[in-house]
Amino acid sequence: MKFFFRTLMIHIAIGSLVSSADTQSLVDDLAPFRTKRMAKDAPKIPAGTYAKAESGEYISGLEGVDGVSAAKGWGVAIYDIPIEFVWKAVNDEGTFANRLPVNHSEVVAGKPKRDNRYLFQYMPLPMVDDRWWVTHMRHNGDLYTASGGKIWEQAWTDATDTSRLKPQHISMVESAQAVEWTHGSWLLIDLGNGKTLVEYYVWSHPGGSLPPGPASRFAGGAVKDTLGAMHQLAKEHQAGTAYGGGFVRPDQSSLR
Repeated sequence: MKFFFRTLMIHIAIGSLVSSADTQSLVDDLAPFRTKRMAKDAPKIPAGTYAKAESGEYISGLEGVDGVSAAKGWGVAIYDIPIEFVWKAVNDEGTFANRLPVNHSEVVAGKPKRDNRYLFQYMPLPMVDDRWWVTHMRHNGDLYTASGGKIWEQAWTDATDTSRLKPQHISMVESAQAVEWTHGSWLLIDLGNGKTLVEYYVWSHPGGSLPPGPASRFAGGAVKDTLGAMHQLAKEHQAGTAYGGGFVRPDQSSLR
């Protein structure tokens, strides 16, 4: 009972901030909860980024890592869409093909749209070998609960291995190159008034003969494209034109 009332008071207190503080202030107030993030080594968002995003701009950047040639790519946006519809979009992986820079996206283990699933994706590339990977997708129920439902995180870690593929995928990847590793996350913050702050993060080593340095620089543009595609998909969920059920909140409770 004490936990229930503590969570309720956090929710009420944070909700009251939305109407009286700007996005940066709200992010600062929620910052202590970030210690509960699942994302592996998520980058630090530079000062001033959230203010720029308030104008409707998609902001992206790279963060270098000492001793690692692949940089972390990050993106920030504010969607004028309630968080529930944005969450549906980032979990609707069966619709990602040809929206995001992949032409195949399929859950190969676990239940689609739920915690603890494995996702196979395939990306065609010009002039070099295509790339494929498998990621272990997780929902951060602890962060969701601790923040009073204000922060929703989906994170992934690399699980690339042919043993995780279904038989029909083997021929697809025969002439392609597996990535060396990939990690990332979607972090959503409920700003109130039907708005959602979106932080996207991806950190990948492409493997093969494609140098990770140039690939990381190319990723800056891909991050903005991804933010734009996800914005459109979230609009479709809000409008009811994106179909399918089975969605759950980060704590695995039903999301209708």
